[in-house]
Amino acid sequence: MRTRSRLAGVLPFLVLLAIGLGPLPPPAQAAPALLEELRYRIEILIWQDAARVKLTLNRLGPGRYTAEIIGEPQGIIKLLSGGQRERLQTEMVWRNHRLLPLIYREESWRGKKRRLKEYRFDYARGRVELWEGHDGKALAKKWHTDLTDQVYDPLSAFYNFRLGILGPTREGETSTIQGIPYPQPDAMELRLGGESKDGRQVMLSLINPVFHDSRGVVFANVDKQLVPHQAWTTVSGITVRGLLLPESVIMAPGLPGLTGPGLAASRRPPVKDSPASAGREKSR
Repeated sequence: MRTRSRLAGVLPFLVLLAIGLGPLPPPAQAAPALLEELRYRIEILIWQDAARVKLTLNRLGPGRYTAEIIGEPQGIIKLLSGGQRERLQTEMVWRNHRLLPLIYREESWRGKKRRLKEYRFDYARGRVELWEGHDGKALAKKWHTDLTDQVYDPLSAFYNFRLGILGPTREGETSTIQGIPYPQPDAMELRLGGESKDGRQVMLSLINPVFHDSRGVVFANVDKQLVPHQAWTTVSGITVRGLLLPESVIMAPGLPGLTGPGLAASRRPPVKDSPASAGREKSR
């Protein structure tokens, strides 16, 4: 199943740093504590179990979290895709009353081939870098740009939305969340719909993962904790649908281990100060 960084948008949408954050502490070494595990079954045409997706959130230590989504095709789709598997992972820190991405990883396997991308957020220098590696080779830097505004990967955007920090607040409202600007500037547009018997509907507009020059639209029905119970999109005229499975574990409202307010925080961003930057250069 072909993908890029926007795969996570199908489920977790599928989603302005103050000056002077300073260096971040080294990662905590404690064993991760599972906070949430959302499991989805993917339907495509006649295949009711075309793939399985698992989204987890773990607490690594005080103020540090990791979110991960893993997708694996099943049955005939597994054969057609050559057994390709996908994993997206974000390490995050709680700062400025929000979850900020530190490292966002995209990893895929097909047979013995493996590809890894890492987007590294260097807030002290005010920039984000892309590092790539293939088939076990060491990661090499490919690109960087200045962080003039805070940007989010799909996983950190999803959990900030779940906490009521990013995204729309009222029915009919649309909010724009800035995504990682590679290979071109990108933004996720999120619109909040009305309530129905299936929950509240959310619409996400993002760069189409198949046709990069066009935008795709993902719909989802979410509960009061903004957990998607089903999500669907159309690719080349084919509807792809994800359904939440009953064995999922949904965390309680809020975020355990926070050093600041979670759901009690304002849904509006703090003052839009830009992160400290180190020059204005860009490279590709």
